[in-house]
Amino acid sequence: MRLPANWERFLEPYINIDDFYLRLDAFCAAYPLIIPAPRRIFHVFERVAPEEARVVLFGEDPYPRRASANGIAFWDMEIRRWDDKTRGNSLKNMLKALLTARGWCNYATPIAQCRAIANSRALPAPDGLFEYWLNQGVFLLNTALTFSTAEDKKHHFAFWRVFHSHVIAALNARDIGSPFYILWGNKAAGWEEVIRRNLDNPDKIIRQGHPTFIHQFMDKNRPHWSPFTEIEQKTGFAWLP
Repeated sequence: MRLPANWERFLEPYINIDDFYLRLDAFCAAYPLIIPAPRRIFHVFERVAPEEARVVLFGEDPYPRRASANGIAFWDMEIRRWDDKTRGNSLKNMLKALLTARGWCNYATPIAQCRAIANSRALPAPDGLFEYWLNQGVFLLNTALTFSTAEDKKHHFAFWRVFHSHVIAALNARDIGSPFYILWGNKAAGWEEVIRRNLDNPDKIIRQGHPTFIHQFMDKNRPHWSPFTEIEQKTGFAWLP
């Protein structure tokens, strides 16, 4: 339950790492179960180095199951193929939005048909898609890195707020410039004011609905519109390999 050494060095001017670890250990010890497994809490930090973070994609909090949560926002470890049934809506709505951005479906396309299209187009499996994003420098960060119960959510959001503030400040101060920030949902949108501090370009913030809710993530009045169209235009790379 520790950050990689490169992130410790990167954050050192902003946070007392030893004190943070003491508070983190005490916080996690207060709950009978922490999700994801403690060794996976900083998984995304292990996958994307500070200088490689091209885009910070903010979600909400981990999937409420250890079998699903792996410390990388939106990646459900239980879903191996697009045909697998999901317990939540985020992943299947992200698939629909990606396909819509390529003109292969639209808002009204049934998810079963979206899955068939994904197979016919030989899309990477879900884990392959997330690997591709990580390799592109997409830093998939939940607003709360931990979860215990629905009743405790506000405590997890509050605990991680100070830490994330330091992460954002450090990323915005890089010599290579600030990353893009994609804010999905109300919890993520709550970071906009903090992100704007020292951000080198206000257009680097992309605010959209949360993919759990298709009517927020996409637009039934514009059935061929996809949030990934804006994302690709601004970030400058294809989000579907």
